[in-house]
Amino acid sequence: MTVRLRNAFLVVAVMALGGCAAGVAMQPDRLIFSLDGSYQRYNYSLPIEDTFDKTVKVFRQAGYRLDVTDRATGQISGRRGTTGDRGTSSDKDMKFYALVVPRGAMQSELNLKIVQLMGSGVPLVGGSKTEVTITDAQMYQFAFHRIETFSDAVDAEGPGVAAPSAPQGL
Repeated sequence: MTVRLRNAFLVVAVMALGGCAAGVAMQPDRLIFSLDGSYQRYNYSLPIEDTFDKTVKVFRQAGYRLDVTDRATGQISGRRGTTGDRGTSSDKDMKFYALVVPRGAMQSELNLKIVQLMGSGVPLVGGSKTEVTITDAQMYQFAFHRIETFSDAVDAEGPGVAAPSAPQGL
């Protein structure tokens, strides 16, 4: 093979590979938002914007660091340590993926998946993390209820502030 032919082949190969790379998603984490059977769903009688905002606020209040909050696509995701402390590092973290979609006039649907990240291997040598999807229905019901009943007045009190209890009847 002549040098000229070999160089032409290399140029074509580089251009072909460059074209393939342009079609790859820039943020591979967003591929997780494709809805499958692992997502739990809940319908709200709220506009999509309200459901999105409440979901963001509830998870922030719960100590999650959000890495995706895209109002245009309805995608939200975040991560936290096992205790909810932002500064902790452990081999067991929590992560969530949420997708808010419209469901008719003034209605929306929240698709939510919560996963536990568990370390494996030796951390100093580059151990990997395995995602285990949480399937506990009560956990999801609690999250959906918190989002539905969330108000900015509760948010102003800050995390960890208990709401006053109702007086007990006789």
